[in-house]
Amino acid sequence: MPHGEAPGPVVQLRRRLKAKPEQIFDLWTKPDLMARWMSPFPGTVHCHATSDPRPGGAYSLVMTAGDASREVTGTYLRIDRPHLLVFTWIGPLTNNETTLVTVELNPHGTETELVLTHERLPTPAMWEGHTKGWGRILDHLVDALGKPVSNP
Repeated sequence: MPHGEAPGPVVQLRRRLKAKPEQIFDLWTKPDLMARWMSPFPGTVHCHATSDPRPGGAYSLVMTAGDASREVTGTYLRIDRPHLLVFTWIGPLTNNETTLVTVELNPHGTETELVLTHERLPTPAMWEGHTKGWGRILDHLVDALGKPVSNP
């Protein structure tokens, strides 16, 4: 379904990142790398991630901060490494309804423009919370890009 045809509010955030699309794409799909930055909470990231990055494959996230916790699950719908990732997003803050997230990675010289679109949110009230949450998640992503990846 193209953007704008889905009912409900749409969150869309853009970031210009100093990294190649391949590096950013890996941060979105590899569980050990997802755990470094995937959290809507400010401060230190605490996340347990699982991921089977293929169409029809599932992922899960358990993100915590103090006594607060967010659990999200979903299924990958489209994967076009390193430019496009489309997946469902289901959790308590979507009333456990299936929503849709699209991550587009567009190279621009030594930078990459990331466009995140979250559609099908069940109520307009969810727009503000998801806009803040995704903003923090992308802030953590920027931080993770600055950290070296250790190879076991």
